[in-house]
Amino acid sequence: MPPDPFTGIPADIQSFRDGWTEITDHGHPYEVVLARDFSDDYLAERICGTFRNMGDKVTSSLVSLGKEVSRASILELLLGDVAIVRLEQFTTEMLVKRNFPPLVPYEYREFLYTRWYRSRFNLSNDKSFSHFMPPLSKSLDIIIMDPHRFATIQSCIRGFSQAGRTGSEDSDVWMEAGAMLRKLNELEVVIFSRSASNLLNHGNGSIVVDDELIASRASDVEQKVVSNRKAGKEGPVADCIACALSSVLLGMRLRVKNDPENVEQLLHTLPLSTASGNDLEVAFDRGYGKLSSVEAIASRNLHVVTVAGTLGSRHPFNTPDEWISTLNKWKTKRGVDQQKILS
Repeated sequence: MPPDPFTGIPADIQSFRDGWTEITDHGHPYEVVLARDFSDDYLAERICGTFRNMGDKVTSSLVSLGKEVSRASILELLLGDVAIVRLEQFTTEMLVKRNFPPLVPYEYREFLYTRWYRSRFNLSNDKSFSHFMPPLSKSLDIIIMDPHRFATIQSCIRGFSQAGRTGSEDSDVWMEAGAMLRKLNELEVVIFSRSASNLLNHGNGSIVVDDELIASRASDVEQKVVSNRKAGKEGPVADCIACALSSVLLGMRLRVKNDPENVEQLLHTLPLSTASGNDLEVAFDRGYGKLSSVEAIASRNLHVVTVAGTLGSRHPFNTPDEWISTLNKWKTKRGVDQQKILS
């Protein structure tokens, strides 16, 4: 079957065509819906279903492991031993490289707990540990790591093995080997795998694909972006998937140069079911919604939502001629050479 002559929707996914119609059930190009009505008619059931699903899955997973349901057990379940072991290994390698004592058993967990309590205070380490952490430790009856050891471990945290990096950290050899972001992919998958399997609501959930700028002061990050929308932030960008109803991050994948399939690879990390009874909705933020990504989601019997820049746009089902026309308008408006864009 050839593509639809009006919409240009590929034949193999024309069954999803109605999802992109510009006419509502009442025969109008758009409807104005009150926020109260939208929340009651659309969001309420999805929100309740999402939190019920989270509670049921987490409880079931802990019971099957013979553990009580508590904050500590939930944290260990969602983070997972594999992620902690990887972080311990990589951080120990950097500690040894810098001639510091290696991590001892359970020390990294103590560091993580201290770090989370420390995050309550938007102050320097010195002020936090001298003025606020001791009273907190006493009131909650918790153990706080020595501040000097805490600062040392914090400066040595790494997300991949340092065995392949030679020379001092300021040397040209070290800096030339700066293209290391993709080496974090294993850790990205491990860290979020438990959250994705236990907190994703297949029944009637809603997830969103968006990007996030990660602030970094590191001098050897291969690609940094400066955002005008986020003051004071400069660093690499990651494509992220989050639950739109609970704000839980379910996956992320850092962008690297010459990798146009980053979003598709990120979507593959989610345990998306293809059961016909699912009502999971996947929304792509503005700027997302490449046709291949939409096809991948639609082929799994999932709902897809994309954001068009203008009313009447058939994004993502734009023809090549429409794409070139838009590119030329953008080029003319900004005085940019089209060949430079295409290259």
